[in-house]
Amino acid sequence: MGRFVNPFTDYGWKLLFGEEASKSILIEFLNDLLEGERHILNLKYLKTEELPENIYGRGVIFDILCESDTGEKFIVELQNKAQLFVKDRFIFYMSRAISKQGIKGKSWDFSLYPVYGIFLLNFTLPGGKACLRTDVAYMDMVSKELFSDRSRMIFLQLPYFTKCEEECITNMDKWFYILTRMDTLERMPWKAQKAAFEKLMERAETANFTPEEQAQYEAQLDAYRVMNSAMAQSKLEGTIEGKKEMAQRLKELGIDLSVISQSSGLTIDEIKKL
Repeated sequence: MGRFVNPFTDYGWKLLFGEEASKSILIEFLNDLLEGERHILNLKYLKTEELPENIYGRGVIFDILCESDTGEKFIVELQNKAQLFVKDRFIFYMSRAISKQGIKGKSWDFSLYPVYGIFLLNFTLPGGKACLRTDVAYMDMVSKELFSDRSRMIFLQLPYFTKCEEECITNMDKWFYILTRMDTLERMPWKAQKAAFEKLMERAETANFTPEEQAQYEAQLDAYRVMNSAMAQSKLEGTIEGKKEMAQRLKELGIDLSVISQSSGLTIDEIKKL
């Protein structure tokens, strides 16, 4: 186990961005991401049950739903593997958050607060541009002018980030460098330059875990490694055997059968027979 937590596990993602104690980290990340567009002074976390899916369904790691002090809503999601109709699901998430602004049983003038979807992807979008960041909004197709800022999606395809430490100039470069390498780092770079990185170091150090927290994290880390290994093998082999091996290894780790079914594409009955 490395010095710092792996942010691509549910435990690590929630620890670094999804808890009240880590709120200042999330605020600074969003402000750096939206520099020149929005500036957030405070956030409150909302119940993730407002989002329509189980956090383990279709490879989702952890959904953060929060609201700024000026009313904007932010969906921040980390996802480890590509899925069918992934773009449609992101649109559905956004539509759900927008539609919930309607006031039931009262007259409503349809004035909306902006909803931002921030999607960190540990894979490349099918049919997407080969670039790290893609910004999506309502646009006039002829003039190319912004039609409305009430729905904004930002896709961050992390495999396209390849800079070394010396090449990281902007704050977002530094965020991406740390997040994509955190579990292998021996020190937290730039912590003297940016308070959020010092806070990130405090939250991320695995030496601070209780024995129970360590056991929970290690189980999730094992599952993450198994999934990555099996996905790579399955991609190379292109056969059902790769899916079965992934399902078998996840089953041995005690992962819920419904989660294994969604991850592997096998039925629960097929998994039980392994």
